[in-house]
Amino acid sequence: MQKLITRNDIAKYRQVSKTPNDDKLNEMILDAQILDLQPLLGESLYNKVLANPTEHEELLTGGVYEIDGISYTNYGLKMVLAYFAYARHIMFSSITDTPYSIVEKLGDNSRPVDASAKKTIYGLNRDAAFQIWENVKKYLARTHHPDFTHCNKLTSRGLKFKKIV
Repeated sequence: MQKLITRNDIAKYRQVSKTPNDDKLNEMILDAQILDLQPLLGESLYNKVLANPTEHEELLTGGVYEIDGISYTNYGLKMVLAYFAYARHIMFSSITDTPYSIVEKLGDNSRPVDASAKKTIYGLNRDAAFQIWENVKKYLARTHHPDFTHCNKLTSRGLKFKKIV
């Protein structure tokens, strides 16, 4: 499946480490596209954007547009997706599947961030993504985009942790 953003797109808005290994981040980007962005856009518009991103460049990258003599700014779907992907990256990227179990990667000179801090950062970035989405949604409504319907009422969902003893 085609990714709509890259590490560089995320780095425009959030601090993300530079590494030649993008496998885990790419996994988070695809998860964000499928699980976060697609329900907001609706299946029809999502599939059209995915099939032909260049045709939807204004929707993806944003910009200033004018309606009835009033100028508005569209932040763009790439910004929305960057925040969703970054939230997922913070929460889930340190976890790796091995033949024996899932493990959390640790460096020699590092210590892991506790789960509550990750959860807070995850939640803040998802909240930001939804705020940016509201801006893009107004763009779609104001420009009467033919493939966008207003029935998509996905709200911010929390993340719950349970301790197994």
